[in-house]
Amino acid sequence: MRAMLIDTSAIFAIANRADAYHAQAARFLTDWLKDGRRVIVTDYVFSEAVTLLKARMGTAAAVETGRRLRQPAFYEWLRLSPEDESAAWAVFEQYADKEWSFVDCVLCVMAGRLGVPVFSFDHHFEQMPEIERVP
Repeated sequence: MRAMLIDTSAIFAIANRADAYHAQAARFLTDWLKDGRRVIVTDYVFSEAVTLLKARMGTAAAVETGRRLRQPAFYEWLRLSPEDESAAWAVFEQYADKEWSFVDCVLCVMAGRLGVPVFSFDHHFEQMPEIERVP
């Protein structure tokens, strides 16, 4: 396993020292990067994460985190293709009985396509078929 997708919940935990998962998230990310592995950030997760950070922690925290996420030395940026968006929408429609956000569905599709786990503290990923959630 050389790469993983990162979810908004992990980004928020890393950025917010008061978050219950902060220490675990920071330690996991440090260990992951130290082994030369990659962290993939989708454009949808980036948008959701900086918006959440701005709403809960203010503009400065959102901008600082956004700048870090855009550093190619640590994070790989992934823009969804129209086909990926369509596939995510199909998952969103198919699992309408679940409380999954559209971004959750995006990560479900991309994790399946890329064959990588999702770094998340969101319990929704435990409900998704064949998706590995880390840590």
